[in-house]
Amino acid sequence: MYQSYLDFAIQLGKDAGQFILPHAGKAGQQTVKSAKDFVTEMDIQVENLIIRRIKEQYPTHRIFSEEAGSIEGTEDFEWVIDPIDGTVNYSVGIPLYGVSIALTYQGDPVVAVISLPGLDELFWAAKGEGTFLNEQPIQVRDVALSEAFVSVGDFAKDGNKESNKERLQLLDNIVNDVYRIRIIGTAAVTLAYIAAGRLDAAIYLNPNWYDIAAGQLLITEAGGTQSTAGNHTIYASNNIVDELINLILVQK
Repeated sequence: MYQSYLDFAIQLGKDAGQFILPHAGKAGQQTVKSAKDFVTEMDIQVENLIIRRIKEQYPTHRIFSEEAGSIEGTEDFEWVIDPIDGTVNYSVGIPLYGVSIALTYQGDPVVAVISLPGLDELFWAAKGEGTFLNEQPIQVRDVALSEAFVSVGDFAKDGNKESNKERLQLLDNIVNDVYRIRIIGTAAVTLAYIAAGRLDAAIYLNPNWYDIAAGQLLITEAGGTQSTAGNHTIYASNNIVDELINLILVQK
């Protein structure tokens, strides 16, 4: 049903990934967004490339992108884009970064592509069709919580002390019940890794939609689930999500 959209998104993800790859570690001038966040020249350039291609192919679709914001259209289809997720990693040459592209219909992701050019990996999914890594089908792992690798979001980019206290409380609630905690610095890589069985869960405090839209579909199509606990969003295999919710909601 969504094959033509998926084919377009896959090629766009490949092209965008190859566009940014040569500039990893030398991303150009940085513009400060907040106390601990910035945008590079390459963020803007690859975002412009992606938006231009979408407008050429689907001129009536809406677009929501991290740097450009909302671009209106006349249909219920909306492309949700993070041009470079993991900009800090990218800017210093750490290969854990990616291009995240999702197509939503009435707010529901139906096509997803995450390109990890620094690792030569391309993940994709279409609703009802499963999740793939470099053309091979992938699935989430089925492990007990005590064996689970759990990723948490990075600390507040604006240095907000209250938000950081909440993140520290989250760590205190879960650290003794899971196998390992990981902070990777990019939702695109983290969620793709859950879909591939390399991680088992991710927990985010009030995540941005452009960070998680593509990864959410990758996970659900790979047999995982999305849930919430208070203002935390959880992505995990089905067998551990309820335990994580109970741990997160514990008051200490």
